[in-house]
Amino acid sequence: MINHRGPTRRELLGAGAAGAAGLLALPAAAGADTASTSQPSFSETDRLQRLIRLELLLVYCYRYVLGSSILGPRAHERLAPFVGHEEAHVAVLETRLKARGGTVPAGPDSIKTANRYLANRGVGGRLGQLKGERDALYLLLTLEQVTIGAYFVALTKLNDSELITVVCQIMGNEAQHDSVIGLSLPKATPGTAVPYGLVQGLQ
Repeated sequence: MINHRGPTRRELLGAGAAGAAGLLALPAAAGADTASTSQPSFSETDRLQRLIRLELLLVYCYRYVLGSSILGPRAHERLAPFVGHEEAHVAVLETRLKARGGTVPAGPDSIKTANRYLANRGVGGRLGQLKGERDALYLLLTLEQVTIGAYFVALTKLNDSELITVVCQIMGNEAQHDSVIGLSLPKATPGTAVPYGLVQGLQ
């Protein structure tokens, strides 16, 4: 359990969400010493592996979509920075996982593998079968929401305060992606892109 003299889970959630952009400036090894001094439970290692798998799937899908000609110039420009964001998330999570003695999972090695992972996550649309920008955006949007949902669930399982802060920061950044993709959809408005004040994703 978190030491009662430290910040509460609510305080960490608020601080983490407010500082989402700051995560991208953190070196991959930041916080490793703190993580290595704790004795994490197996569930934390398992959660980190699950989150890394989702992040690697996001990286693969973003690279595929951005590397094709399926997006128009405006959407392409908006989404192009997201690959770097997701790679930063992977680096930070891998550092925490390795500090706990966990094995870093592999990402998709082919379109077929990525599509199988998408199906397992309940994400509609398949790489190689996208018929236009709208299909690509909805695939990425749903995958972002599934990822946000995984972070939301993880926050109910984690006890390490430093790891909770990291997860909050990443979750906040994924929520920004969700909003930008939503604004890139046809006939989108700020209200349709951000329909709720609280972010929970798809679970």
